Amino acid sequence: METQTNSPNDAATDAWEKNLTCWRTASGPQCLRAETASEIHLFPYGYFQHAKFSRDGSKDVVQIRFQDQTIIAKGKGLEPLCDALARLAVERIRVRPEKYEGLGKNEGIIEVIEIEKSAKKD
Repeated sequence: METQTNSPNDAATDAWEKNLTCWRTASGPQCLRAETASEIHLFPYGYFQHAKFSRDGSKDVVQIRFQDQTIIAKGKGLEPLCDALARLAVERIRVRPEKYEGLGKNEGIIEVIEIEKSAKKD
């Protein structure tokens, strides 16, 4: 018989998977972890330059600039995400999995995360 044990990290991951929120805050994170559909990016807060919240029709847009890259998160109810960025308290952002579509309507939902390289100035 095979026995599996969950490490504390596995338990934290399981809790994160069950949680429907698209971002997680922490006190004093060192970096922002941005999870796209196929990649994970880590952005050290030492390179944080700017965040911007705007509305584009029915979508909320949060732009987060780190040195030479910009993270663009689009969805609904994202103003609290921008507020948490003001405190440098956002540890992780991710797109809400499609299987949870329609659940947690009172929560902020990130539908798309794009990461763009800034144009170099010569």
